[in-house]
Formats: sequence, C-alpha cells, structure tokens
Amino acid sequence: MVKSEYLRMMKRTALLAAAIFLLTFNVLYCQNQAPAFPQIVENFVREYRSLEIPWIDFDYRSYLQAIPSRQEIERREAFFQKYLQQLDGLHEERLTASEKITFAHLRYQIALHLERCALEKRLKSEGQFTIPNEGLSQVPQGKTLYQLYIRYATGVDISPDEIYRYGLAEIAKIHREMSGIRTRAGFANDSIGWLNYLNDSNFFLTNRDSIVADYEKVKNRVLAHLGSMYEQNPANIPDIDFMTWPDAGPYTPPGIYLSEDDNAYGKAVFQFNFYGNRHNRRTMDWLFLHEAIPGHHFHRSVRENVPQDALNGLWFAGGTVEGWATYVEYFGEEMGLYRDDMAWLGKWEWDLVRSVRIALSVGIHDRGWTKAEALAFWKANIPNQDDIAEREITRCINWPAQVLTYKIGAKKIFELRDAAAKREGTGFNLKKFHTQFLSAGYVPLEVMEAIFK
Repeated sequence: MVKSEYLRMMKRTALLAAAIFLLTFNVLYCQNQAPAFPQIVENFVREYRSLEIPWIDFDYRSYLQAIPSRQEIERREAFFQKYLQQLDGLHEERLTASEKITFAHLRYQIALHLERCALEKRLKSEGQFTIPNEGLSQVPQGKTLYQLYIRYATGVDISPDEIYRYGLAEIAKIHREMSGIRTRAGFANDSIGWLNYLNDSNFFLTNRDSIVADYEKVKNRVLAHLGSMYEQNPANIPDIDFMTWPDAGPYTPPGIYLSEDDNAYGKAVFQFNFYGNRHNRRTMDWLFLHEAIPGHHFHRSVRENVPQDALNGLWFAGGTVEGWATYVEYFGEEMGLYRDDMAWLGKWEWDLVRSVRIALSVGIHDRGWTKAEALAFWKANIPNQDDIAEREITRCINWPAQVLTYKIGAKKIFELRDAAAKREGTGFNLKKFHTQFLSAGYVPLEVMEAIFK
C-alpha cells in the first residue's frame, strides 16, 4: 500500500468514527432530554383521560364508597409523580406567558391529586368502617378529608378556623345592613310587624309572563350599564331566555343558569323558582346578576371567546365559577339595580344564608355539630327563613365544602383585586382586571393568584 492510499484510508476511518460518535451522542442526548412542555401537557391529558380518575364527589358518602383499591391508588400516584418529575426538569423561566399559566395549573392539580392519593391510602389502612350520615367529623381522617374538600371545592388554601371566623364576621356585617334597612322602614322596635311586612303579598309576583317581562327589563338595564365595569361589548353577549323552573318544589333554590350545552332547549336559559305560583320580588336583582349578567352567563360567554389551554375542562373550579357570580352581586348599583332598600334587602337576605352556611359547614364537618345544633345556629342567625333550614342544613351535611365556593371564592377575588390595585397604583384598571380574570378560564383561585402576580 502506498503512503498516499494509507493516509486516505486513515482519514476515512477517522471521519467514520467521528460520525458514529456524533450519532451515538445525539441519540443518547435526546433520550435523556425532557420533552418540551407542550408535549408534556399533551401526554398528561391523554394519559389522565385514559385513567378515568373521577372528580371527588360532592357527596362524601358516595366518594368514600368509591375509593378504589390500594393498587389502583398507587397506579394513579405513580402517574402523577412521573409528571411532577417532568415538570421539575423544566426551566420555568423559559416558558411563554401562556405556558407559565398552564404550568402553574398543572403543578397545582398534580400536587392536589397526590395529596388525595396519600389520604386515600391512609383511609384504606383504617380497614372497613361504617360511613356515618352526620358528616366528616365522624369519619376516620375526617379533619384531613374536610381540608382536602375545601381545596377541591374553593381552590383556596384556607383553614377551617379562618373560614369560621370569616363566616361569623360576615353574619355580623349583614345583620347591621339589614338592621339599618329595617329601621329606615319604620320597624326598628317591631319584630312582628317587620316579619309581617316582609311576608306581605305585595312582595310576591304571581304572573309568570309579568315575571319574564320584569327580568327582561332587568337585563336591559344591566346591559345599558355594563360598560361602567367591563370592557365587553353588550352586543356580543349571547341572549339568554327566562323561564320557570320545571317541577320546582319547596326545596328548590331561587334560580339556576343552564348553558345551551346543559339543556334540551338549545339556548342559554335562566330558570326562576315559581313554586306555589309565586316569585319573591326581592330576589330578582341579585339573582339576575348571579345567574346571568355579569355572572355565570357572562362568564361563560367571555371564556368561550378566548383561547383556552388543554387543561381547561378536565376539572371544575367551583370557587372561581361561583365566587365570580357572588362577587358581581356586590355591584348591583353600578349595573343600574338595587334602586331601593328592598332590592338591597333581598341581596342581604341570601348573602346571610350563604354566610351562615359557611359556619355550618365548619361546625358540622370540623367541629362535630349535630343536626340539632346546626338548626339552632340557623334559627339564631336567620330570621324569616325557617322554611329552607332543613334543605340548607342537609346540603351542608351531604356536600362538605360545596357551600363555601360562593363566599370564599368571592372573598379571594376581592383580595386579588385589592392586591392588583395596590401593586399597580394609579395604573390599575378595574375593567382590565375583570377581563383578565374572566379570560383565564375555569382555573383554581390559587392558580389565578399566580397569574395576577
């Protein structure tokens, strides 16, 4: 072999070796790299759906009965731990703004599900036990389970003691508001006369067509004032129809919103309670604000007009949804409503029910109140509504923490708003705050807090 041929052969060998090295390095490097964040989310959603993990049932007895085997719990736990490790391997600072929101949401849900798995394993270790009908205080690990229910329901990390104190403070505040209205109405020292006045037939509407017409007037008044607090064009809000709640009974709530996807009518509807062929006039303003505009119907319409990440729809954010609808009730005057004391009284009457339910929930599930003690607390704090006491107390017992979604959710939204106003100073824009909140979708309020920060 001549020298030149030998050198050419050695050069080819060196190039081949270098190519093999680079190919091997790239394969090994790629194998050890975490997938990009969008791929992690896509994989998570696909695998999560395949596992068919149910949401924690509102009814604690149904939930406890449905806890799976330890093997299944550990399978779910391994799934969430796998994705937690993948998130830990990411550089969060390199994510886009929208990806950071999804990252915070996914991390929150993984942590919450891991907490649930750990608790379910402890419950399995308790062996067989009779599921009581009196609430979580009688369940093994009941206090811990109630705290988990609070986070699932409200999306807020808050202790039962803090919730209870807030409930008592709200009860006292609302009593003062109602006392002022009663005094202005001329019944300061006449309890019987005041109750008779509130139950007078003049406050109860009996013609359903007239009620629908009145709600149309309320809607038009709100739409005319919407621009004072919101950026959205009223013309772009889908219409909503008003109708009586079919088969309403003595235990039926005042009203309900059904989106076009949740009913057989093919359109968004607001159903009002017409049980006994009467509807309380005092409920109309706050109820419309809550169920329709700028409450549930408005929230949904804004959300549907902005892009949502892949996680939206996997879980329900009760504190965000019901918290928003409760938050907007406080701005009835800005929407052209609450034009007299009786409209305000209607708002405070139901706000009092919600506030008492806060204390009842903690009392029953964390402090072991009996149903009789719960009823005594109700009667001591809510006048003129004994007819719904049984319904509401039973609801508090059966659905731990669900009744907290309204006021604890609204409380958190006020805190987010106040923090944003303080942070931004003179540059704070309430309309933009509302748009940002509504556009974020149905994410837990703890995640919403991360978004605003």
